[in-house]
Amino acid sequence: MLDKLMALVAQLYPKGRAFKMVVEGYRESLHRAIAIRKEVLLNDILSTFDSAIPDNANFTSGDASAWEKRLGMVTDTTVDLEDRKAAIIRKMNYPGQYAARGHYLFLQEQLKKAGFAVFVYENRFDDGLGGYYTKDPLSLGGTGVSNQYGDFQYGDSQYGSYFDQIIANNLDAELDRGFDVGANLKSTFFIGGEKVGAEYSGEVADVPANREVEFRQLVLQLKPVQTIGYLFINYV
Repeated sequence: MLDKLMALVAQLYPKGRAFKMVVEGYRESLHRAIAIRKEVLLNDILSTFDSAIPDNANFTSGDASAWEKRLGMVTDTTVDLEDRKAAIIRKMNYPGQYAARGHYLFLQEQLKKAGFAVFVYENRFDDGLGGYYTKDPLSLGGTGVSNQYGDFQYGDSQYGSYFDQIIANNLDAELDRGFDVGANLKSTFFIGGEKVGAEYSGEVADVPANREVEFRQLVLQLKPVQTIGYLFINYV
């Protein structure tokens, strides 16, 4: 940068011998001192632009932490910087011009923009008779948790098994494990891997373990409040 500034200064002088820029001469020393201050100013300006939007290679981990704090996002410096930048850009652009922000495909798109390779599915399956029905996650191959018949947190549960990979209200997965979804599953949805057939059948997606809290935060912020998500997620 300094050499470029000095070259520009030299171009502004006439070409006569009296105006020759002698190395380490008085004129050259004067302009070099001015150029050094200008270089500092220009670098500060460029740094401000680079840190303003995470769209460049000079956007640092420190810049990401600052933006995550401003935007109320989870900060984890062990997460890859490119993933953090993608999540910040998504947050900056949210909600955009989307009107149907309660649609499951909007949730899926936002998760992908944040760097999560997951798919979202409605709990809505064709019954072949012109209607639809819902499925329990256990019927899709979800891992069940044994439950003694009797009471458990948030209400009664029949003896047998229940699916505990749920996202309802909490960042902490443990707090949502015993959430009583009830018998009506119309307000539930699935988050998992890409389906291989015509209908979702329990395919699992991978999410980095160090982004689990960030993932849950984003789902909680985007999903309609009354809906409950069944997670077919493997944290790796």
